[in-house]
Amino acid sequence: MTATTTRIASALVLAAAFTASAQAEYRCATAPSWIDRSACQAADQGPDALRRFVQNMNSIRINIQFADYVDEQRANSWDAQRRKMASQKDAVEDTQKVASNAQR
Repeated sequence: MTATTTRIASALVLAAAFTASAQAEYRCATAPSWIDRSACQAADQGPDALRRFVQNMNSIRINIQFADYVDEQRANSWDAQRRKMASQKDAVEDTQKVASNAQR
């Protein structure tokens, strides 16, 4: 159940990034300020790190937008990482299921 919830949440984050990117300015191409450079570094770590960075900046009244630091290439790499992690988790779960069916 939690794997499905995680997949749905990840899909929603990516969908929101794509939707907002229609009017967003990709700032990692030039990254003129320290805020932009830091946001791009957070985006390199993944969507959760970028989300936390954006929330932290917004809490101290430095208003930045998540979508400004996500382009199609970055979103695709996040999606590939998410699929890889999901397949690894599924493989571990399958292994555990087989191990738990052993007769004693």
